[in-house]
Amino acid sequence: MQVSTYLSSWVLSIIRTISSRPGESLIRTRSVFAITTVSLLAILIDYLLDARDIFSLGAGTIGFLLGLLLASFIAIEPSERKYAIDSILPASIVLLGFGLDMALLSSGDLGIAGLASILIAITVAFITTMIMGKILGIDTPQSFALGAGGAICGTSAVLAVAPSLRLGSAKTGAIVVVVNLLGLATFLSVPILAHLFEMSDSTAGIWAGSTVHAVPQAIAAGEALGGDALSLASGTKLTRVLGLLLVVPIASFFAEHKGTTLKDEGQRKANIPLFLPGFIFASILATTLMPTQMTTQLEGFGSKLLVPVLVLIGSSIDLKELPEAAGPILWAGVVSTIIVMASTALALAMLI
Repeated sequence: MQVSTYLSSWVLSIIRTISSRPGESLIRTRSVFAITTVSLLAILIDYLLDARDIFSLGAGTIGFLLGLLLASFIAIEPSERKYAIDSILPASIVLLGFGLDMALLSSGDLGIAGLASILIAITVAFITTMIMGKILGIDTPQSFALGAGGAICGTSAVLAVAPSLRLGSAKTGAIVVVVNLLGLATFLSVPILAHLFEMSDSTAGIWAGSTVHAVPQAIAAGEALGGDALSLASGTKLTRVLGLLLVVPIASFFAEHKGTTLKDEGQRKANIPLFLPGFIFASILATTLMPTQMTTQLEGFGSKLLVPVLVLIGSSIDLKELPEAAGPILWAGVVSTIIVMASTALALAMLI
């Protein structure tokens, strides 16, 4: 697929989505142009860095950082921002489903050690973030979203559960900042620690897939480890991402149970998001019917659609208030990440 065609169709889809609200203009032309330009700039920077084999934070993270800067130049109404995010995000999550191969659960490639490591990572991440949230005074929905980011797949998981938890863009943005920082920290530290602990390639690969937040970062960590670590890191991480199928509906029921105490916007009853059936259906199609090349392209398109969402979230954050808002969340995330890394490493040492 030609890069120019890919980007052109993507730009058109964004403009149509965020500017076609019936009866009124969703976002002023200047805002549409700014968001689209910044999103494309983030994708271009990521592409150029990858082409030169230079480490990149990923287009989404770059877009989020550029969105922080965009807030200083263009003001976007909160209602307009929310509508744009709610319009683009579901399509992105559904398309990301094409990257999940459900056959991983029954392939036997990961073995008992890999599956045990995944279950431990997910369980410990949620338990520790909820406990730390209580200690540090973080509201429960934010703690749950932070746990989802650490347990499943970083920013994508946070964005997937945020609508069900009725988190505003400012609260979501603070979590995204922390999850990206911790994702970068695990990505850089796992290969170094695996070498210091003299882990085998297979053990190190499973450990990377169990602990590194984002899929690209987990794969990159596996590549840095070398040998069989790359395939095991990829398989472990993608199996871990399947947890999204459980976490999103749990978030919906969780929010419904807490609905009488939440004061965030939208006091309506929480429902399972409509994108979840689409996500499951996309995963089934990718596993059973569709060729790998096509599913890879669709997943890539979905990841690119996340970029304007992150730009919009970044633009909602007041940099002056960020340290105070993200401080407790950062400490909760750091403690959780350390415990997850330690517990999974211990489990693997016992099982392999």
